[in-house]
Amino acid sequence: MKSEVVYMLGIVAVGFLVNYALRVLPFVLFAGRDRELPKWVSRFGDLVSPVIIAALIFYSYSGLQWKTAWPYLAGVLVVALQLWRRNALLSIIVGTVVYMCLVCTGCASNDYGDIVLDAAHPSIRYSTKGILIGERYVDPLRVPKILKSYDVPTDRVIHILIDEEAERDLKHARAFMGLLAHEGYRRSVLVTKKRAESHVLTEEEMALERQQRLAPSPRHASPTGKRQIRYKGAGD
Repeated sequence: MKSEVVYMLGIVAVGFLVNYALRVLPFVLFAGRDRELPKWVSRFGDLVSPVIIAALIFYSYSGLQWKTAWPYLAGVLVVALQLWRRNALLSIIVGTVVYMCLVCTGCASNDYGDIVLDAAHPSIRYSTKGILIGERYVDPLRVPKILKSYDVPTDRVIHILIDEEAERDLKHARAFMGLLAHEGYRRSVLVTKKRAESHVLTEEEMALERQQRLAPSPRHASPTGKRQIRYKGAGD
């Protein structure tokens, strides 16, 4: 336990030193009234702000699947305000407020791709760090809403894959199943990785198996016209 604490304190100390060393370095290199910034530093400074803003815009829009075209109003509003008032702070604040209001009112929904609910490759996974859908961590309270947005019927069996580390304590997993049941999804099942990797029959395979069970077994006629009977020996 003591070694773990020392290890964590060491990580924090190294992060602290690196972070503040990078912040102090420009003042050490370019300090002084008589010193002028090199031209390449000035050009780099002029490029930093547009690149950061472009990265933020790309990040905000790329991870969302918009239900309507209205949320793009936030981006149009920022551009219009900047062209009109030439005030970056005002444009950023107003655009952020409008964007968050549109997201919170349900104009956008996260795109989780195809959600698989069978026992072979369930998309919903429970780990010690939380609930995942695909590769994204999701608030457990949002999972029923996500299932309903994908038109998953409440009588559908919801398979939840349990990570190996989480198999020791399933208290929170059962609480999550209770949450699903409260929202109408009462047929949730916990599966382990071993079971998930096993073969699960498709509907076509199940139908073929039923036909084979119902089909009469072939009878091999003997030369005398009587049914032949073969007895298995002890070694068969």
